[in-house]
Amino acid sequence: MRKTLVLAAVLGLILAACADGDEASSDPTGTAWVLESGTLDGAAVPIVDGSPITLTFEEDAIAGTAACNSYFGSYTISGSEISFSGIGSTMMACSPDEVMESESKYLQALALVDAFTATEDSLTLTGNGVELVFAVDGA
Repeated sequence: MRKTLVLAAVLGLILAACADGDEASSDPTGTAWVLESGTLDGAAVPIVDGSPITLTFEEDAIAGTAACNSYFGSYTISGSEISFSGIGSTMMACSPDEVMESESKYLQALALVDAFTATEDSLTLTGNGVELVFAVDGA
């Protein structure tokens, strides 16, 4: 009986250690992200060479570049749920038109996000008709 209790305690510690490691690797904060691909209502969010879409989580806010303009807002995370609010941006016009389309689609998609999955080097934001896949920003 004592061996069983010791074994159960050891297994519990191992599982707890593994869970802590998974939780730490699923935290999207503290990392700068760059959009690799995205969809909004079944259509691709255009990504224009030379006009990256980035996302950085700060203490209680997000910031980034949406192809043309800088954007900002706040976020809340609970488990694998995430929500963004108060999203605003600067108001410059950029060319070609594809850059502005990319920005518009991305910001629309970001507003619909309600869940995430993250690993050490990737972040996927999902919501109703939305998937945004980010990689660690190596810039």
